[in-house]
Amino acid sequence: MRRAIRRLRFTAIAAALLAAGSAQAMNFAEAVAAARSNDPAYRGAGHELESTRQGVPIARAALLPQVGLAGSYADVHGTRSFFNAQDQEAKVGVAYNAPHASLQMRLPLFNAEARARLDQAEVQVDQAEANYRGRGLDLIDRVGTAYLRTLLAAETLGLAEQERVSAEGQLKRSAERFRRGEGTRSEEALAQSNLDVNRVKVFEAKDQLENARRALQRLTGRATTDLNQMNPEFVPDEPAQGGLFEWLETAVRNSPTIRARQQALLAAQFNVKRQSAGHLPRVDLVASIARSENESLTNLGQTSVLKTLSLQVNVPIYSGGGVSAGVKQAVAEQAKAEEAIREERENVETEVQRNYLLVANGAARVQAYRRAAESSQVAYTGAVRSQEAGLGTTADVLDAQVRLFAARRDLAAARYDYLSARLRLKAHAGLPLDEVTNDIDRLLPLPLTTALKQP
Repeated sequence: MRRAIRRLRFTAIAAALLAAGSAQAMNFAEAVAAARSNDPAYRGAGHELESTRQGVPIARAALLPQVGLAGSYADVHGTRSFFNAQDQEAKVGVAYNAPHASLQMRLPLFNAEARARLDQAEVQVDQAEANYRGRGLDLIDRVGTAYLRTLLAAETLGLAEQERVSAEGQLKRSAERFRRGEGTRSEEALAQSNLDVNRVKVFEAKDQLENARRALQRLTGRATTDLNQMNPEFVPDEPAQGGLFEWLETAVRNSPTIRARQQALLAAQFNVKRQSAGHLPRVDLVASIARSENESLTNLGQTSVLKTLSLQVNVPIYSGGGVSAGVKQAVAEQAKAEEAIREERENVETEVQRNYLLVANGAARVQAYRRAAESSQVAYTGAVRSQEAGLGTTADVLDAQVRLFAARRDLAAARYDYLSARLRLKAHAGLPLDEVTNDIDRLLPLPLTTALKQP
């Protein structure tokens, strides 16, 4: 009987998923890969990373030679007045061209502000890369939630269909008992009411499955119905070798969100140096070459080529207090970044501990729900046989039926809660994306078409 029930359950799950749309097989790793190509939040994080990377060459440019070419062309027209030898005023028309061209190179020799800006930009790139990796782990969490919720919704729909079929059978038995004079009209009405309630449950389960499927489709960009699921005999194992403290150490060491906060602190420290550099001098080496014709009336018909090499020193003396205020502001931002590291570490440790306990106790929870489902099955079978023997009532059978399918739903939820906690534990611990996805696929080895063949 148990095999028949298991076969019926997988058949109902398959029918529920196939009814949601055109089938397209997709395991968890493929779902994550599709989401990385489709999810706008993750793609936006990639563009943000690329934008941040451009800050390094922009900051480095302030430390490299700056070369500029300038030119002008003047067409001069006018008159010139002067007194001749007879002390008479004379006016002469003037018309000439005055072209000018210059090439200048400025080489920074000492610029503490630009040096600190470059260091800050390099650290910000490391921070952006850590944030991008954190977005990837967040994406795995969101895809995993949608993927497992779809599987759970499909299994819930399958259980609802089974409960409806069971309620139809109970209604037939109650009607037959009433015709034989063994039952009452109220028992038949109670069975009919129970069937109507279960039909509503089927409609609600279909809506939940459709919503879960569409949520997964929005993430992946693919209409999927054929998802991998776990073996019906699956029993959770330990999360990994080692205990809670080892997982906490791994999370603090590898968590991309903690690393992002640490890099943000380094960036804040370099910002303090950059603001403090406003008190320091700047030294530049300037070289130029200029060519001019007809620079003035006294140089008409003359061409000059001038080459210069100079050392320029710019010493700030007073800037209205702006530099000091900028330093104080940067120091405050540095203190804020230090507190953000502590807050993020506490958040990560809390999530790791919470999910570790869920995973560590997963086997016991699933086994307890499995025993509850088996006991509820025995109780339901006994209630049906008691009714057939005239010793039980329809109410007894319906109560046993409610407890049976509630226990089965609790078992299904416990199994998928375990997978969800396992996924979040590894994600918050900062494990590589491929390792997380492969671990979930290892626990979801059976496509629906394969599961249907199980005895």
